Amino acid sequence: MFRILLSALLGVMLTVAPALAGSYRIQKLADDVYAAIARDGATSNAFFVVGKSYVLAGGAHLSARNAADLLAAVAKVSDLPLRYFILPHHHRGYTSVDFDLPTGCEALMSVQTWQALGSEARKIDFPVMFFKEGLTLKPDGDRTIILTNLGRGHAEGDTIVYLPESRILFTSDLVYARNVGYLGDGHMSDWVLDLEFMSRLDVKTVIPGFGPPQGKEVIDEFRDYLKAFLSEVLRHLEQGDSLETTKRTFRLERYRHWQGYRRFTPINIERAYRDLQQTVLNAD
Repeated sequence: MFRILLSALLGVMLTVAPALAGSYRIQKLADDVYAAIARDGATSNAFFVVGKSYVLAGGAHLSARNAADLLAAVAKVSDLPLRYFILPHHHRGYTSVDFDLPTGCEALMSVQTWQALGSEARKIDFPVMFFKEGLTLKPDGDRTIILTNLGRGHAEGDTIVYLPESRILFTSDLVYARNVGYLGDGHMSDWVLDLEFMSRLDVKTVIPGFGPPQGKEVIDEFRDYLKAFLSEVLRHLEQGDSLETTKRTFRLERYRHWQGYRRFTPINIERAYRDLQQTVLNAD
């Protein structure tokens, strides 16, 4: 009896506890749905879904090593081929990532992400299917995977991935979990609207761009942070402070303990200052 109970307990632990896979910790979220949580060299979370005849995965900022680690993680779970890889966004000027996607699959992305990749000196050497508004896949006949192009937000052409049956949402870097994130290519007003849209979806579990999977409240939490951050930048702008003065005197005490605050806040202030100066002040 003890052995039976021990075996059952170990089975539960293996399902719940994340397993290490190089660049990622792999965590099962639902039947055949896995989060790949960034660690040791990866800068953004990924995920994969096992269907009846193929596997679908997605993630951003993948180096060659990250791609190989993700492919190895998929192989530990399923013998099925990885058929599609979703690239949710790309930052222009970076050719060390997003060009070495897992081999043998077709890349899915928004038209803006495809254009961003195509603008780089390095050439795309994998098959691409791009879309303007969205794309819906049925990898096993029952499960639905909805890709939606939200347009501007963290970058140009941000794509989110929604699994309605399991109520799982992959936001990529539109949402960070208790992390101020990188706003360097962000469009601030649009980003807030994107977060408002995602908060209205029927979601149980969110895979953010960085941080562990958690409940839907992580969307509202990051939205509240972003609004507070932008309000403070706008206050400096309205009182005529220069960018350098704003950087030097900026304070957001409530979020000083969030990961990345000291590292990214100066960069984020610069992006928000210039974006709000153009889109809000000039609009008036």
